[in-house]
Amino acid sequence: MSHLAVADQENAASAEPVAPGRQGVVSLTGITKSFGPTLANAGIDLSVRAGDVIGLVGGNGAGKSTLMRILCGAMWPTLGSISFAGEQISFADYSTGEAQRRGIRMVHQELSLCANLSVAENFFLEIPAEAASRPGWRSPYRARARAALDAVFPENGIDADAEVAHLSIAERQMVEIARAAATPGVKLIVLDEPTSALDLDRSRQLRAFIRERAKAGLAFIFISHKLQEIIDIATEIVVLRNGGTAWQGHAADASIGRLVQLMGGDANPVHQHTAAVSTQDVLVRLSGPLTAELGHDIDIVRGEIVGLAGLEGSGQKELLHAIFNPGRKQDAAITRHAEAGFIAGDRQKEGVFPLWSVLSNISIGSLARRPALSLVSDRVNRATAASAASRLRLDDRRFDSDITELSGGNQQKALVARALVTDAPIVLLDDPTRGVDIATKQDFYRLCNEIARGGRALIWLTTEDAELVACDRVLVFAGGRIVRELTGEAITEAAIVGASFAQPGDRLAGAGQRETPAARLGRRLVNAAPFIGLAVVLAVMISANPAVASVFGLDLLLMPALSLVLVTAAQMFIVGGSEIDLGVGAFAGLVSVLSATLLYDQPWLGAVALVATLAAYAGLGGLIQARKIPAIVVTLGASFIWVGLGYALQPTPGGASPEWLSALFNWSVGMVPTSIILIAAVALVVLIIDRLPLGVVLRGFGNNPAAMIRSGWSPTRYAVARYLIAGLFAGAAGLSLTAINTASDINSGNSFTLLSVAAVVMGGCSLLGGIISPVGAVVGAVTLSLIGALLGTLNVSSDFNAATQGLILIALLTLRSLTADRRSEP
Repeated sequence: MSHLAVADQENAASAEPVAPGRQGVVSLTGITKSFGPTLANAGIDLSVRAGDVIGLVGGNGAGKSTLMRILCGAMWPTLGSISFAGEQISFADYSTGEAQRRGIRMVHQELSLCANLSVAENFFLEIPAEAASRPGWRSPYRARARAALDAVFPENGIDADAEVAHLSIAERQMVEIARAAATPGVKLIVLDEPTSALDLDRSRQLRAFIRERAKAGLAFIFISHKLQEIIDIATEIVVLRNGGTAWQGHAADASIGRLVQLMGGDANPVHQHTAAVSTQDVLVRLSGPLTAELGHDIDIVRGEIVGLAGLEGSGQKELLHAIFNPGRKQDAAITRHAEAGFIAGDRQKEGVFPLWSVLSNISIGSLARRPALSLVSDRVNRATAASAASRLRLDDRRFDSDITELSGGNQQKALVARALVTDAPIVLLDDPTRGVDIATKQDFYRLCNEIARGGRALIWLTTEDAELVACDRVLVFAGGRIVRELTGEAITEAAIVGASFAQPGDRLAGAGQRETPAARLGRRLVNAAPFIGLAVVLAVMISANPAVASVFGLDLLLMPALSLVLVTAAQMFIVGGSEIDLGVGAFAGLVSVLSATLLYDQPWLGAVALVATLAAYAGLGGLIQARKIPAIVVTLGASFIWVGLGYALQPTPGGASPEWLSALFNWSVGMVPTSIILIAAVALVVLIIDRLPLGVVLRGFGNNPAAMIRSGWSPTRYAVARYLIAGLFAGAAGLSLTAINTASDINSGNSFTLLSVAAVVMGGCSLLGGIISPVGAVVGAVTLSLIGALLGTLNVSSDFNAATQGLILIALLTLRSLTADRRSEP
């Protein structure tokens, strides 16, 4: 924070006095925030009292998001002060965690859930204090999730154990709203476009809940571009424009027209389109079961706008994707005769490329349709993008900015511009105005009319029934089928709502992305592939040599696999964080050298050296997080350090295993091989860690680190924890190498690095992070370690060992991709 900002806090005026009986929650005074020459907030004052419902409105880029980030501790202002119940605090001491400690929660427009976790686990992330590292710790969170969801959205039907990735956008939004409302000690909830994905009934339920809780003293800031909802729910309205306060007053003194004008827009945003339809040029034909309720096929032709309506999940979204990517057997009822462009409503999941500039995000639409070896001209791309952007009032001076620096509405404009530059005859719109302001909607409506008049067809899915009056035809869905076709004056909200509740005879196959029994069986077989593979390998070896099945034979075969199993466990936790450790094998080799030299000759010095080495390994996590250096670079560099230290201590293989270490890995309980007991113990420990609250947090960071940070979790602390856990397993692998081999070699762990990555992937873990499979990874490691012995049994040269391991991995990945669970796909 600048000295100027701190000085401003010290000299800022005290918070506005609160009316008797209405305790102040938080006050922002003189908030100013600049990004270089851009002034996002300019001297804004905002005071929130207990029971207030403040409607915050403004165009995209008006400063709403910046102001709320400052309020929630995610950003410091350039100037201004903040006070709680009259107590002014320094922004230097204010953070996301401090805001939450003082009772502020925010439901972001771009949802902050971890999709790889269950609903109950996401509730834990918001309220971790009630968790204990014991069996059954999830039960209270399941109960809390069910109660919170039922309190806000009665009859929601959401399973607390369901993985969030398998929920619809509306269901995810419901979970996040309920999670914020259920937080103990919450005093203020900021809702950023909370109804953007909700249908009318769910929106009404939310507003009823807000009224009820506001009477009990809970305060809300309600941000929405649906102005009728703002007027309906707010007690006070604040309008921002160009970073400043344009108006602030009672909701009773506001109207939709006045608010639109205050934001700088037109009070009549929806313009009726009159199509110039050419019945001779059919672009899309819908037939078969999809239109069975109507009794006739539907042709979509050039020059018209066709709206898709109905309750969420009734098949509209599936139709858009089927038109965009036709050809599947279940989409045989859909025929497309021209190229299609797609404008996604879910910007984060389907739309923007977050690491790219605005220009790159727009121009990728046209680049994808050029010959693969054609030259790319920045000048041509810029000129083409500028033409599309100007029609949307998207400032071309922002072309070089990162796309994530734009407001949500301007990001959506970039996606629309991407579709424009392709000149595709069919434009598919997946709720494109969700969460954007009135002015942007006006630009969009005008542009839709221009596109249609230019001879292209628009197929438009929207969650706002009022927008459908701009369409030439509206297809109403229910139960996966089109149950009503409305045209002209018949397009009314009443007709749409009535038709949406129709109950067709049976559901269209595939409309809900239901998984068939055959697909479910195939996916389960692929998930079980590591176990099946291990069983097959052992069966072949035992049939060739029955002695393998003896206790001695199994120990001889499986004990060397223990080291790879331990390294795989280490790598699994790193991969779970969306990283790869290229030095984990070398680290195990260094520990082996330390245990066979210093630990053998000078036990105390050796113990200190091992602890120091483990601390250095854990520190890699902190370095990666603090300096934002890619893990692959840091761990590769660390691998050279580990190898160099090993050679310095022991230039050639040698040393000896301490007696106690050998005894630790060489014991017997009779009929059960020691190796199996040790490998099973490793799998059990890994599984327990993953199921603990700590494991949930680590997987959360692997899936959605931004959401974790918003919830107050420290990325650096848990990066260090992740590498500390991995270091303990890798260190145990090094000790096992010394004990099993009775000596050490710095190169003994070299092959384990890539093998551990292969084992992790074979076991069902995702290299993208967030999804790990403890038992599967262990079994995958054992299977890979036995490949050499299997080839020897089959009299095949060991030179084919690596090739065989690679072929098994590729085959398994191919099968997994073919049978992937697509229930969460749009």
